[in-house]
Amino acid sequence: MSLLVVEEDRTCQISAQVGSRLHIAGKPRSKLGDNSFRCGSRSHPWMLEAQIGQQVNISLLDFSGHGRRTQPDTRGLVSDDCSPAHVQYGYIVDKTNKNNVSICSTDDHHRHKHVYQSAGNLIEIVTNPHYTTSEDADTSRNFLLAFEGKFRL
Repeated sequence: MSLLVVEEDRTCQISAQVGSRLHIAGKPRSKLGDNSFRCGSRSHPWMLEAQIGQQVNISLLDFSGHGRRTQPDTRGLVSDDCSPAHVQYGYIVDKTNKNNVSICSTDDHHRHKHVYQSAGNLIEIVTNPHYTTSEDADTSRNFLLAFEGKFRL
């Protein structure tokens, strides 16, 4: 099984297609040079769009191995509804039903979990900059967000 990881570019827009699973890396892979511009930031969120009549399905692949935090860290985030034992990697904004959903780390013994299925065909993802850009906390960035389009039932 191969994983297709989306390269960061200036658009931050990705098409979510049925039958094609893509991934967003928790650790930015590109070297765009401008730290004020980063896909997944509040000013440039990842925009995942499925075709009209479809939904976007999001799962977390968590390789960090920690799953725990010592204290809540919500710098720059809208809300943090993760339990105290879990790290918030970011959040999903679904404007169709005006819903924000936290992306929380998994338990130590689980690596994969379903996070969200959109109400409409477009969602935004904002990642926590504390857990995606810190060079001295390399293990905290080891996650992927898997996404694909789903036919609406």
